[in-house]
Amino acid sequence: MNILRRLLLRFGTRWHRQWPWWLAYGLVLLLLGTLGFYVWQTAKKDVQMREASYAQDLLWQEQELRVRLQSNQNALESLAYSMASDSIDLEEFRVRADLLIKNNPEILSVELLDVNGFYIGGMPKFSNRPEHLVPLNDERLKETLDGVGALGYPLYSNVILRAGEPLMLQMVPIFRFASFDGALMMTYSLERMLQHRVPWWLVQRYQLQLVDSQNHVLAPSAFHQKLEGKDVREMAFGNLGSGVRLLAKPAHTPSRLDSWGWLVLVVLLMGFLLWAIKLLRQRMQERLLAEQALQDEISFRSAMEDSMVTGLRAIDREGRLIYVNLAFANMVGWSIDELKNQSAPLPFWAPEALAQCDAAFRAILLGQIPRQGFELRYMRKTGERLDVRMYVSKLIDGKGEHRGWMISSNDITELKREREALQQSRQQLRSVLEGLDVAVCVSDMQSGEVLYRNRKHQQCFPIENLVTSEKIPEYCWASWAKGYASVGDDFEELDVITGREYQVSRRNLNWLDGRDTLLEICSDITARRQAEEEARLRNERLQHTARLVNMGELASSLAHELNQPLAAIASYSMACETMLYKPQPQIGKVQETLVKMTEQARRAGQIIRGIRQLVAKRKTEQAPCVLGELIDVVLPLLAPLANKMKVKIAIELPAPSPVVLGDAVMLEQVILNLLKNGLEAMQDTPAAQRRLAIRTLLHADDSVEVRIIDRGCGVADMNQLFQPFYTTKREGMGMGLNICRSVIEQHKGHLWAEPNQGGGTQMCFRLPTMKSQDQAETETALTSKGAKQ
Repeated sequence: MNILRRLLLRFGTRWHRQWPWWLAYGLVLLLLGTLGFYVWQTAKKDVQMREASYAQDLLWQEQELRVRLQSNQNALESLAYSMASDSIDLEEFRVRADLLIKNNPEILSVELLDVNGFYIGGMPKFSNRPEHLVPLNDERLKETLDGVGALGYPLYSNVILRAGEPLMLQMVPIFRFASFDGALMMTYSLERMLQHRVPWWLVQRYQLQLVDSQNHVLAPSAFHQKLEGKDVREMAFGNLGSGVRLLAKPAHTPSRLDSWGWLVLVVLLMGFLLWAIKLLRQRMQERLLAEQALQDEISFRSAMEDSMVTGLRAIDREGRLIYVNLAFANMVGWSIDELKNQSAPLPFWAPEALAQCDAAFRAILLGQIPRQGFELRYMRKTGERLDVRMYVSKLIDGKGEHRGWMISSNDITELKREREALQQSRQQLRSVLEGLDVAVCVSDMQSGEVLYRNRKHQQCFPIENLVTSEKIPEYCWASWAKGYASVGDDFEELDVITGREYQVSRRNLNWLDGRDTLLEICSDITARRQAEEEARLRNERLQHTARLVNMGELASSLAHELNQPLAAIASYSMACETMLYKPQPQIGKVQETLVKMTEQARRAGQIIRGIRQLVAKRKTEQAPCVLGELIDVVLPLLAPLANKMKVKIAIELPAPSPVVLGDAVMLEQVILNLLKNGLEAMQDTPAAQRRLAIRTLLHADDSVEVRIIDRGCGVADMNQLFQPFYTTKREGMGMGLNICRSVIEQHKGHLWAEPNQGGGTQMCFRLPTMKSQDQAETETALTSKGAKQ
């Protein structure tokens, strides 16, 4: 009961205070409802009156057009009756037709046509039919003429467009003695009819259009869009057929704002009244709300200042602390009340930095504030030291007066400690760089000025004026080679002063001050180059030795092979001598014998030339080599061994034969070693199965693959096949395949072995053709040219 009583009391008190306001609001809403009902009734009556006037005007216009068209039809029928009864002649017909045209501007012509549609006479007169009239051969004209002849009463044609103007024909038949003898044709211009037969006051009230049965606009212009909307009305256009209709739409539709304008004005006035009442009510609460907002603002600013990690304090112009935030109090360890109203010397100044803190304090009071602030040493209440960075700005109050100074302080103890650790790390890095056995140089990308170089770089590349022995501005020596390589590339450079060769690596580097710099690392590769040259010479000597060994192994076979052409040459020469001593020598047979001698000499010369090429010690030369020619040089050298072992050699080469770039003698040695190994591997193979195949394949990447396939015993361990001194022969050195692989790799190729499916081994190597090498050299040249630019 007490709760209910208190609720009723609270509701009664609230109602007692607010019922005048609710009464005022209710009266305003009642007045608005009354005015709205009145305006709605008035607008409804206006709409009904406009609809009645709309229908009356259109009905009047429809009757007017019907009467006018019927009158013209009656006049035309009278002329037709007179012509049928021969009451008037052609000249009288023209006079009456001209009078009819003058009284009706919408009529373009009145013409007399015979049964076949030929022109007999009419108005206006013309020698050539005007273009704006319908041609007599028009299908719609003939259709209408046939219709009046068949039906016996006047007809209208469909709408005909001539020169952009809509026309319509009306025909009245002429009968003589119950026989169709022609017709009178009247041509109407629908656009003129709309202009002359619609009164001006109707044109001002409505937008008018003539449309056909397909809803195409005929007049006033065929390019206008058809009238649309709820307030569009249509009616038949006089007595015309073919679906010609007149569309009408009010030109000026009354806006709803016209009828509701007064209501809007009253609503605005009532709105202002409500606003004034509400403003009066708000004035009563304004002071309370302002006090609450001020309190909230003060609380928000205090919370914002207390949540900051930057210490803030304010001093007046005499140097007394007038404000300290919670962050600064926590930073130094004193409470806010303990710090307020303190003056120099302040309790958080460290004794060892007292002079420095006092000097900074006096500079602040004098307005001598550096842009970078002050870096000072403070002391917490516990005695712990901390380093702070302090920034100062003027304290200006709301009136624009200078009240003192605002100081922000940041604890930089950890930052300073990290900076010292970073400095120590940099010193360690510098020590590491100084101890490296490579020359390191950092130079500016724009000017080339040396920013750093280690001890090795200074030893290798001393920079001084050779004339005066004075030190000059340092510029990195490797900047001389900027035209040879771009940043990110590694290149080799010869020091022309010391004669030593270096490998230089260049990278972009962002320096401490933000400048773009160039890091160059120079490694002395002189010893490595000398070792590589010695290894190359040893390899060449080893290859030459291998060729000599091969020739020694093939010496007996080659001697037997050379003995055959030499014996044949001796036999042929004795035969020629015998034939020439005859009284009547047969010159033809002598010539044939000499040709055979030449072939045997060429055969012997080819064998000797191949041996000489393989045995001769010479420098490596790069030249285009036809793969088929390399095989042709090697095959005669192996022919005796192949014949002795009864091995069939099959060659599969594409046409034309591929061309590779390399040293012909070295490639011939590879082919010779691989073919010789294949022949020797088939010693234990039955003679019927001994077959050695040379197969060449072209690949899409412009490389050629050569496969030498034997039917021998195969290879037991493929992994050790190319290892030095590994051999399965009793008298072999184990260096042949290793040398072959080195030669192929020198020619940018690859050598490998595969087991043959039918038994034996497939020795394969792959080399780039001249086309792919030319393309690679072109790309390398373009890249080098771009780097130099």
